[in-house]
Amino acid sequence: MSLHRLQSVLQRRRPSAGQPTQQTEKTHKSQRRGSQRHSKAKNTRRRRIRDLLRHIPTFTLRFLRLMAFVVFLLPAFVVFVWHYLTCDRIAAYYGPYEDCIDEETDDDGDKKNKSKDPFFSRHYLDIYGSRTPSPERTTEKKPVVIFVTGGAWIIGYRMWGALLGRALAPFGVLVIVPDYRNFPRVNIEGMVQDVDMSIQWVFDHVEEYGGDKEKIVLVGQSAGAHIGGVVVSMKVRGWLCGERGEVEGSSPNCTVEGVDNTEGSRQQMLLKSTYSPQELCGFISTSAPHNLVTMRPVFHHHGLSASVQKSIFGGLGDDERCNREEEDVFEKWSPYHLAAKAHSEHRNLLESGSEKCPVELAGIFPRLCVIHGTADKTVPIGEAIGFIALLTKLKIPTKTKLYKGWTHTDPILEAPMRGNHLYHKDIYDCVFSWTGSKSMGSFDEKHPQLQPICPTLLVEAARYCNPF
Repeated sequence: MSLHRLQSVLQRRRPSAGQPTQQTEKTHKSQRRGSQRHSKAKNTRRRRIRDLLRHIPTFTLRFLRLMAFVVFLLPAFVVFVWHYLTCDRIAAYYGPYEDCIDEETDDDGDKKNKSKDPFFSRHYLDIYGSRTPSPERTTEKKPVVIFVTGGAWIIGYRMWGALLGRALAPFGVLVIVPDYRNFPRVNIEGMVQDVDMSIQWVFDHVEEYGGDKEKIVLVGQSAGAHIGGVVVSMKVRGWLCGERGEVEGSSPNCTVEGVDNTEGSRQQMLLKSTYSPQELCGFISTSAPHNLVTMRPVFHHHGLSASVQKSIFGGLGDDERCNREEEDVFEKWSPYHLAAKAHSEHRNLLESGSEKCPVELAGIFPRLCVIHGTADKTVPIGEAIGFIALLTKLKIPTKTKLYKGWTHTDPILEAPMRGNHLYHKDIYDCVFSWTGSKSMGSFDEKHPQLQPICPTLLVEAARYCNPF
């Protein structure tokens, strides 16, 4: 090859100063994709915030009622906050490692990890009673109650579980109240992931605080009960999916005739936990919206418009899956419909010849208890009745507690503030029955921690103004 021809070939192969190499082009594409994902997430959050701002008049009226509610219960809230700050409570971080690490770029353009204080993270939980001695003075570890608070998926906070911790800790129960991210920061997917992550943390670490990981009962109230019900149902479906994979001798395949398999499989991937639903001794659902499809007009009446509802439950999700049927979005996150799908998957698994699968679906679900107030207008009593009817049809035994004349927040606020601890007693009885713990003392409503903290007249005035 002549020298001139060799120089010509090398010139063609050498990129010019303005022409990027293949590796540089890949880097640029990766950076563009990352920038697009960041921009998409930011736009999604902006849409969620706009949905909320559009309903400012409704929220303003409810906010004024809420302020009146708080003013009437102010004596109780003073005691409430003081107890929260001074009681036997430990805050622990349960979140992912990524929350503690922040990425920053140095002068050379290289990324490096920098420790980040997770103080403002929502991935914390409160542990009540770890230093309180058991009434029976035994060396046996304490049974554990995980309480998931409500808040309409928007204003939930772990502090709302303080009265439950105050009521159960003196009688040998370890109460753990996890926080979780709210809307509009995340939609329901993020909330479900957070609660599931917190439950796994309890299984992994509760013995360090004197709790027994084999005696854990999950309790939820309102939106927290809804999220807890979703987690439990998804864990049951995940267990069935895994068993079906073993029967078929392949990777788990949850295909069931008549059941939407695509969304079901994607849902199971959200949960990274390893505990099984049978490891939970029980689940107590309080004032829960079990069927989101039937609750939609009720939500709208209380200020959550159709667009806000779709935003919360994934209709305006991060991946822009907005063209799905609306009912599919709400069925997907309804404990009612998830339990029905689990029944179909269970029946299909039995027909495939599984030897490990229990004959009844009740053998996979934890023990269940449904609690509801008959005067609840936020989540009508029909929600509990409909869910109980479904569980009866699926042959899943369920304890039922209907509190006559109680509203949506009576179990967690007004009733215990005036010294009525029926709800706390029922939780205590379920924990004692389901765990058989010998470290629990007798529940005594005359205990100093259970005395009224607000005059009855003020409590009744607050109930009249209650916006929930």
